Amino acid sequence: MAKPKTHQERTLIIAWIIEMVKQYGRATTKDISAMFGLHRTTAEKYIRIAIQQGELIRHGRSGIFRDQRAVIDFDMERYTHRGASV
Repeated sequence: MAKPKTHQERTLIIAWIIEMVKQYGRATTKDISAMFGLHRTTAEKYIRIAIQQGELIRHGRSGIFRDQRAVIDFDMERYTHRGASV
């Protein structure tokens, strides 16, 4: 069984999540759980706290984003068919 995180460790992880999302624009639960070695439900709990503290946006099951523009860019990339013949 893993050692419970201290309050200081939790606060630091949440701050890193906020900074990572603001720098890269997007992060998923899978990214965060792999990066910090957390269980999926723990990562989701930290994400919820990060959304409240860092003014981030959760967009369905696509992850968390730094702002609405990042969500729009992600959706445009995902739903645009590149290379399709006209």
